[in-house]
Amino acid sequence: MVVSGGHGAITPEQLARWGLLRQVQREDCIDHLLEEVDAPAGSELEGLQSDWLKAHELQNQAALQAWLQKQGLDEATWRCMISRSWRWSRWCLDHFQSQLPTYYLKRKPLLDRVSYSLLRVKDKALATELYLRIKEGEASFEDIASAYSAGPERNSGGQLGPVAMQQPHPVLARLLQVSSPGQLWPPKQLENWWIVVRLNHLHTTELDTETSQQLALELGEKHLEQILDLSCTQEPLR
Repeated sequence: MVVSGGHGAITPEQLARWGLLRQVQREDCIDHLLEEVDAPAGSELEGLQSDWLKAHELQNQAALQAWLQKQGLDEATWRCMISRSWRWSRWCLDHFQSQLPTYYLKRKPLLDRVSYSLLRVKDKALATELYLRIKEGEASFEDIASAYSAGPERNSGGQLGPVAMQQPHPVLARLLQVSSPGQLWPPKQLENWWIVVRLNHLHTTELDTETSQQLALELGEKHLEQILDLSCTQEPLR
């Protein structure tokens, strides 16, 4: 496959040199998979069009036509373009629906979100002293973190989140995973810091519509990677 450019055809060799070949192959693969997915119609298509126009701040038909002319597109191609993500989401849901419950259980520990309190200092003895003051109720975690924590969390009284479980440092994430709400941990060393951590709340993720779509797209990406890994990047694109 070659792509028409301003100075002639763009070859796979050029795409590879620019670091774009893998992405183009990915999109080409999606196009072939989408041949079995019907385009949206009726209110579904109207919603996609309305959302796209708002996102691109095109207020009327004249503005859309000007944009299409600048991009070298007709309305049929534009409708295909803006519905492509919707069709890819539909394809992934249709093909991986049966795998979602098992995949959800595997991914759930990292999909859950946490709210927690954190303070960090460089000195172990100080971390121990601060931990004991919080544990014995001499001062609140918020007051101690605001006064002593050496990280940006001091601006929020040490309170962080809710954030995805994979967002904190891996060592901290593992600690939060085995915590109970309200549990205060003695000082732990984390790289050059001594940290005191308390899990405030665990926001569990359910296998609802939004999560199902997210997981189906993840499985779709894995499927694409498998297809691309089996193909030789030196061969012409289909």
